[in-house]
Amino acid sequence: MIKRIIFDVDGTLIVGCNFNNAIRKTLKKLNLYSNFNMEKFREAILTYEKNYNNYNYKDYIEHFSKCLNVNLNEKFIDIFFNELKECIPSNNEYIIETIEKLTLKYELVLLTNYFSASQMNRLNNMGIGNFFKECYGEQIIKPNNMAYLLACGNNKPCECLMIGDDLILDIKGAQNLGINTIWVNSKNIKNDFINTLTVYDIKEITKDYIVENFEID
Repeated sequence: MIKRIIFDVDGTLIVGCNFNNAIRKTLKKLNLYSNFNMEKFREAILTYEKNYNNYNYKDYIEHFSKCLNVNLNEKFIDIFFNELKECIPSNNEYIIETIEKLTLKYELVLLTNYFSASQMNRLNNMGIGNFFKECYGEQIIKPNNMAYLLACGNNKPCECLMIGDDLILDIKGAQNLGINTIWVNSKNIKNDFINTLTVYDIKEITKDYIVENFEID
């Protein structure tokens, strides 16, 4: 029986958002805006997890300072988080309805490779943050086994369901530990190598869908 559902955030709960505007506004407020720095900022986002296995302010500031070749401080974090808060879908009604119905039967948590404060700011801005009991993935990031096990809480892996859009970080990593999975193929890409239930939109995941696929022998 499924007791806890573990959700990824970007590409799963938050789909179709472009971070360019948040990056541009952040750089302008820091008086660092240029096309070159836009590229370096995006590069810093993509390369952070290749160098670190957790998210903390010190390493994050040092990493971005190195990529941008400037000396940043926590003001950078405050500005960027504030801009990221607006990186959410414009139409949230169906997401709210879907998540609200799932909370009637399951405990919901998050497993997202980023700072919990920032991700919760965005989900609160969408109107769904209060439905999630915990947010994991800041102290230990996917695909570290401990990240998934922490997200299971006091439940057995087989009692949990991981829902995400990344076949390696969300699906394969969870399956390796015996966690059930649903792949949200929000980018409509081909998958020929990982066996998992697949949906194309979060609204397809209803209580009945989970019961039918995971709780009926």
